[in-house]
Amino acid sequence: MRTLNDARQTTAVLAAAVLLMSGCRSTMGPKMPFELSAPSLTAYDANTFKADVQNYRDAIKNNELPKAQNLRNQIAYRVMGGIEASYQRFESSLTTQRAGFETGSDAIQLGMTAATTLVGAGDVKDILAASLSAVEGTRLSIDKNFFREKTTESLISQMRASRNTKKAQIITSLGNRDVTSYPWDAVWPDLVDLYYAGTVPSALVEIASGAGAKAEAATADLNSAMAQQAKQAISARTAYEKLKAAVASPDPAKAQSAIEALKSILMATGYQPPSDATASDLLALLRKAMRDADQDADPSGKKLAALNAAIAAANVN
Repeated sequence: MRTLNDARQTTAVLAAAVLLMSGCRSTMGPKMPFELSAPSLTAYDANTFKADVQNYRDAIKNNELPKAQNLRNQIAYRVMGGIEASYQRFESSLTTQRAGFETGSDAIQLGMTAATTLVGAGDVKDILAASLSAVEGTRLSIDKNFFREKTTESLISQMRASRNTKKAQIITSLGNRDVTSYPWDAVWPDLVDLYYAGTVPSALVEIASGAGAKAEAATADLNSAMAQQAKQAISARTAYEKLKAAVASPDPAKAQSAIEALKSILMATGYQPPSDATASDLLALLRKAMRDADQDADPSGKKLAALNAAIAAANVN
């Protein structure tokens, strides 16, 4: 009877130890300042989000492109702020909860092993041994099936790297691309990708696919290509605005020069304007050429490159 009581006491002590270990969250970092932790300051409620998106679409419909761009950026950065706050809480929880589970499992296993050696009664000893096997099996199963036997540090490192790459891409695009080449409907999937980049399944996939030198180089090449295309899109938009202003100039020579430049650009990129095309017709055809280049399925951006080469040859920029 004494051995059974000893076993019960040992189990109670172990349970208390696990409860104490679960409260070690405060040792993982300093308390967050009020300015960063107050959700009311940064919360982006659904109604406000929907209203902002509707205002953006109204601005696009009314051809108020600068206003639409400001709204697009505002919405995107507020959503990014929400994703960032959620990820930081998740990362902290992942670290402390997994460490607490591992520490608690160690304590239970060590305690049960000790109790098994101390208890003499066969039935009680068998129960403790079976319980020890169950704890060990559960621990290994969770580590294998949920975390693929990866350390918490490697998962967090991969999630941070993936999120930083995606954030840099979004921030660069918001700063360099207008709503014609990077509308809200293109920003939204990028924000979704940013969210998923901060999840354990995504980190496991990245690690499994060999997130090493080759993957980093490929990401750098992609980001460089996207940045180059963004610059070219801005260059084409700037040239269009210059030509649009020039054809409306009261100076006949300046207006005629702009018309000739428009014809030269269009013909060099495979667009044949009618012989009787007006300045408005030429500008509309150039807008079409810009849309076609922006929507080009070729990832190398050949159409956009050709359009910018024609603009440079026409000496617009």
